[in-house]
Amino acid sequence: MKPHALKFTRDEDDAKDLIQDTLIKAIINWDKFRDDTNIKGWLFIIMRNLFVNQYRKKKYITCPIEHEEGVELRVNNTAESNMNVQYINSLLGKLPFQYKQPLQMFINGYKYNEINDILKGPIGTTKNRIHKARKILIKALLSEEN
Repeated sequence: MKPHALKFTRDEDDAKDLIQDTLIKAIINWDKFRDDTNIKGWLFIIMRNLFVNQYRKKKYITCPIEHEEGVELRVNNTAESNMNVQYINSLLGKLPFQYKQPLQMFINGYKYNEINDILKGPIGTTKNRIHKARKILIKALLSEEN
């Protein structure tokens, strides 16, 4: 299992954590394992799914706004970091509600279809509003730099 975990994580400690999480999930779900199933394949699928889910969570938590050309987010100290977060939160607060609500849900880790189920509209509209909200924030951040 370790070689597969290392291929996913590219880090020794993270690979060990992934293996441990995989085994815990396999033990918890042992009643779902069928005797005619390849146990290595079953464990590998659990590992892959755990890695993908963890990656998605980290991506949404650490990078809610996609990197755009000319936008650099450098943080030199805690005070500056707090000011940046406060400023971004103030920009979020100024967004029109139709853009703010889906973007905040997206930042909090909801997937497009989950947001769409809550907001009850076409999936394309949900994706478009999140995209427009990001563009508005990026434009505001870029104009603040200049």
